[in-house]
Amino acid sequence: MKTHFSIAEIKTTMKYLESLFDVVRLVDPIETAILTIKNGKIHREKYSCYKVWDKKNRCEICSSICALTAQCPKTKHEFLSNNIFYVVSQPIYIILTEKEIVKAVLEIISRTSDHLLETPIQQQNFFALLNETQRKLYEDELTGVYNRRYLNEFLQHKNSKIPEKLTIIFMDLQNFKLINDTYGHLIGDKLLKNIAQTLVANVRTQDSVIRFGGDEFIIILTNCTEDHIQYKIDKLKARLYAICYDTKSNLHITANFGYSHSNKFILSDAMLQTMIQKADSMMYNEKKLAKKSLNSTFI
Repeated sequence: MKTHFSIAEIKTTMKYLESLFDVVRLVDPIETAILTIKNGKIHREKYSCYKVWDKKNRCEICSSICALTAQCPKTKHEFLSNNIFYVVSQPIYIILTEKEIVKAVLEIISRTSDHLLETPIQQQNFFALLNETQRKLYEDELTGVYNRRYLNEFLQHKNSKIPEKLTIIFMDLQNFKLINDTYGHLIGDKLLKNIAQTLVANVRTQDSVIRFGGDEFIIILTNCTEDHIQYKIDKLKARLYAICYDTKSNLHITANFGYSHSNKFILSDAMLQTMIQKADSMMYNEKKLAKKSLNSTFI
């Protein structure tokens, strides 16, 4: 599909599409704003884009943010008043002048047939199943926190806007392989669930806990000042240490942490990956220092 449009071209394109689909609109998914064209200019409406779905906050799965980040079309299903809507999000550029180009997402929305299911009960069960399936795409099966797919596709914040202040905390458990080898994987899995629940219980609802893989977790803090981060990490360390996995030997959960912080976060895969790598590197340095300190006690 064409991605660069003049004002006249996008108006003509939208007029044609409106004859074929239920809703055709331009959105700025970062600001959650509706874009309209008036007198050859782009205007941002105060009406938040997610309100069309009767939601009070940004959609949990925002196909338009995903499309804007990946720079390719994304799709999803939305549900409203027992109807299923198919949403296509296409990132585009609107050329106002040679030097002024507006990034936007063209959303094309089509209601699927509401006669697929015969009774209200069948409809209700079907919608619940689709919602549950969509939710599980981004959930770690063992721990119930977000999974790697969630992180790779999009930082799904519950805020109305993507925050400028963003913190990535990378956490790796100490000696977890030894715990699995000594006590068995069933105990290890139980501990991972407990650890994940502890992390979720000690961050805000607007923040995210993600199982990155194995015994590694990522915590994403939004609108958190940098001078507060170490306090948060120390608090998480203390809460994790309260988990005792061997009462006879008085053994507790310990972990290494690293973080990266930005006061001017830009929603892009490149910046996200850079921040993750920086947090991972900082965590690895703490792990090396911890091992060095432990070895020195036995010399």
